[in-house]
Amino acid sequence: MPSNLHTAFDYRTNADALFKTKFLKYYENVFNSRRPTWSQIPKNNTFTSKKLEFPVPTTYKGGVGSGAIPESNPATYVRVVLTSKKIYASDKVDRETIVASIGSEAAFVEAISECIKKVVEADTWNHARMLFNDGTGALGTIDTGGVTDNGSGNYTLVISSATWKDANWEENMFVNITSLGTEKFAIQLVDPTTRSVTVQRQAGGVQVPSAGDVVYLQGSCNNDIQGLKGVCDATSGTLYEVPVGRKWQAYQRDANGIGISTPILNKAMLSIEKKVGVAPNLVVTSYVQYEKILNLLEDQKRYSIATLEPKAPNLKGRVSFQGVLFMSSQGPVKIFPEQFCEDDRIYFLNTDHIEYHRRPKSGWVKDDIGGSGYLRVADEDAFEARFATYGELFIAPTYQGVVTGLAT
Repeated sequence: MPSNLHTAFDYRTNADALFKTKFLKYYENVFNSRRPTWSQIPKNNTFTSKKLEFPVPTTYKGGVGSGAIPESNPATYVRVVLTSKKIYASDKVDRETIVASIGSEAAFVEAISECIKKVVEADTWNHARMLFNDGTGALGTIDTGGVTDNGSGNYTLVISSATWKDANWEENMFVNITSLGTEKFAIQLVDPTTRSVTVQRQAGGVQVPSAGDVVYLQGSCNNDIQGLKGVCDATSGTLYEVPVGRKWQAYQRDANGIGISTPILNKAMLSIEKKVGVAPNLVVTSYVQYEKILNLLEDQKRYSIATLEPKAPNLKGRVSFQGVLFMSSQGPVKIFPEQFCEDDRIYFLNTDHIEYHRRPKSGWVKDDIGGSGYLRVADEDAFEARFATYGELFIAPTYQGVVTGLAT
């Protein structure tokens, strides 16, 4: 059963502002929903069977020599194994609200259309978050002395500086606290300046947060798809059931507090190219490092200049840069900023060796009886829009790289 925190989209309460008495300009999002890196990741819907397995060679095959016929060895292959994860995004809408919002005179948007739009936005946000995480689902760890009891199950949590990432925290999202926690807490307020998050525990709950506890999105502990941090930081253990080693490990460099520079970028690009024969085709970093790169690579900016034309008489020669291209040994490489990237990091990615393997029926969950694009909620006069993805993100570590510890 849903907790008391679970709320339907209802025109009487939380959706009242969407309904019209006069036509006004429809609101815009007040958060950043652009996810440039996630949009670059190839995706397929061919993941069938219990697990996805495929071989990867880690050595040459045969033998070479001079002066005599050489002896030979077979190539060494490792077996990559992907296990599907279940990733969901959903929203609920009151049935009468759907009816009341039909037609241009009724509301700014139809209720079910708004739900679908918001579910897509939330799903994209969640996948972008997971892309830059380590697969554990952790949002952050409560700092020492970082719990203030506000009464009635309301707590203000201070997240440690080492695990704080502003983009991980969104008001109205539900979280669990600790890996064994099943009670839900709703995020009410986020203060990036103090790294504090105020949460409200579900009615009837008894769990009390404490220092050292890890916060997760609801049900996400160890259930996220694999991410860049998990792959690029690995120095031991296994990745996709393959032991981490010389032929199965990302390029890694700790900058030890020095500032970003062209030599750091060049070394990372060339080191990866030297190892695998191809240079990364995408560089992703934080907004902190991106600002430094903009200043560093001023001559690499690409400008869009709008000139006066009959078809655009209002354009007055506006100028703005569209992005930064870093010139590698194999041509220009795009550099993107990302909210989910830690402030001191730069990732060097080869997207030809990253792929999201999904099961064929991933997408909108349809009513198996009526075949509609949304589900009837049992024992309620409401519908649910649910987006489900079953799969795993494969990131071949050898083709990727990361620089950490940059000056911020």
